Amino acid sequence: MIRIPLLLALVSLLSACGAPASPEDAPEPVAAEAMTVTENTLSAAAAMDVDNNVMINVARLIPEDDACLVMMNVANGTDQTVTAGLFAFDVTGNGETAGANMFPQTTEPGEVVTAQIILPGADCENAEVIEGGQINCRFAESGESCIETLELRDDVVDFTLND
Repeated sequence: MIRIPLLLALVSLLSACGAPASPEDAPEPVAAEAMTVTENTLSAAAAMDVDNNVMINVARLIPEDDACLVMMNVANGTDQTVTAGLFAFDVTGNGETAGANMFPQTTEPGEVVTAQIILPGADCENAEVIEGGQINCRFAESGESCIETLELRDDVVDFTLND
């Protein structure tokens, strides 16, 4: 969210550079979905192909200086709001391991919510498999478990959970 003073400063700066002086003259903004899409991005159609289930998958990995950002989707194909998460899991690959948690994400029916998990000191090249972990899934209104509807979908990173 852009704050008003920052917006005014930006408009003033753009006016000085020859850009449109008012928001009415500015070109239409480009939706975030139309920006860079990598091969590691799960399409919205694929994310919602959950057939009355709840799906967790790793949508993409974003390398940062001294960290790897793991973007995990929760897609809700049920007709109820759910909270779903994955605790105490390890991201492994190439002999490296990093532990993490994805706290429950509240997801409305037909929606996809993305959680950002930061793996400090980890290299995204080493993120191949999510091992271990404790899944959590609840219907928000009733508090009942939705574990039986939960699917962990292999995509950018595969899942190998404890039995």
